[in-house]
Formats: sequence, structure tokens, C-alpha cells
Amino acid sequence: MVRYLKGELISVIEAYDRAGQQVGVMLIGTDEWDDRALPIIIGSSEMISIKKGLGELDFPRPLSHDLLIEILETLGAAVEKVTIDAMINGTYTATLYVKDSSGRSHAFDARPSDAVALAVRSGAPIFVAETLADLAEDISNYISPPSGKVGD
Repeated sequence: MVRYLKGELISVIEAYDRAGQQVGVMLIGTDEWDDRALPIIIGSSEMISIKKGLGELDFPRPLSHDLLIEILETLGAAVEKVTIDAMINGTYTATLYVKDSSGRSHAFDARPSDAVALAVRSGAPIFVAETLADLAEDISNYISPPSGKVGD
């Protein structure tokens, strides 16, 4: 049985692939990994959606993930949790758990970016399979630590 660790979205950053196309890198960490996180490459649309869900961007109209949250809420359902489960053939897999209006939980295969975009909007927890620890990288490879001292 796979053990899951409580995870958190550390950051979503812009990057560019080898062809020069804009992509995002979603960094998912856990308390047990200290300064390491899973770097998950995501599409630019998903990066924008996650940033909107975090309140970092604003749009006058709802994006797809906003719409899905509104539909779930209208139907009395809610995102229960998200799990980042495995890496299969170079691709991370995730599961989105939704609790329906009768309290039953349903699991849906999802891309990690979509699952996290829904989790940040709903406040649902993110969990990471402990078996992915070997794929975690030093966060400083992606984001620089703050420079200077407080008050400088």
C-alpha cells in the first residue's frame, strides 16, 4: 500500500521548453522533504489557471477550473483531496477525489496540473506518494532564495 505525505504547492513558475514554448513548472513539496520538491512540467494554460486560483492573476470571466468548482458546488459536491500518485513513462499521474452530495467519495484519474488547479480553488489538501521522494529536486534549482536581510 502506498503511503502519502501531506503536500503543498510551493510555487508555479514560468519556463520555456526546448522549442522555446512557454510552459510552467509546478513545485510540489512536503514537510518531510525539507528544501526539495517535485518539479512537474505543466502547460501554460494550466499555469495561468493555478495562478488565478492562488489570486495572483485576475480575469473578468471564469476559467474552466472555476466553472468546474461552481458546478460541483451547485450540485452539492466538493473536491475532497488530490493525490500525486506516480510517474509512469515520464508522466506524473494524479487522482482527484470528489465527495458527492450524499457523502460518497469518487476517485477520478487526473493530470496533476488540473487536480492542483481545483485544489487551490477549493482549499482541498494535496497529498504526494512517498515513493516519489527520489524524484524531488532542490527547490533552489527553480527559485532563488530571498537575498539580503529583513530590513535591508
